[in-house]
Amino acid sequence: MTVEGDALRKRVLFENWMAAHQVHTLAFAGQGEPIDRRTVLSRLTSLAGRQRASEYVYILSERRPQEEMPAYIGRARSPVTRWTQHLAGLPRGEASYVRWRSRFLREGHETVRFDLTLTVVGEASVQFSPLPGFPTTIGAVEYQLVGLAAEGFPLRLLNHEGQAR
Repeated sequence: MTVEGDALRKRVLFENWMAAHQVHTLAFAGQGEPIDRRTVLSRLTSLAGRQRASEYVYILSERRPQEEMPAYIGRARSPVTRWTQHLAGLPRGEASYVRWRSRFLREGHETVRFDLTLTVVGEASVQFSPLPGFPTTIGAVEYQLVGLAAEGFPLRLLNHEGQAR
């Protein structure tokens, strides 16, 4: 199989998993709008509350002109607490959030460049593993999604340190 073929196969596996779990996706921010921290946290609290899981995997995606692309994949026991931290760091633009601002926000503005969505899936809501036959624990699912995204999409994840796994 060629590299292109392998990359395409990995992308399809990633996209199939995301499509099966899209009921757990919320609008994060629309193109040209600022990120409304209060709205995002309210939607996230509702989404996580409906699942009531002990651990979650989350995927922040951006809708570019030709495709939906994963930008950040992580896991947390409390996605609301974790995203409270992310949403506090993004406006300051310090440390790793310099990359976030550069990727998501229009230069010199506080508005997003592309539509952003956040998918948050609790462990009990995982329907299947991204890679057939692999475990469905949150840690395993996060690991699989990071690997598939790293090899199936042209842009690096913002949490690129996980891509060398």
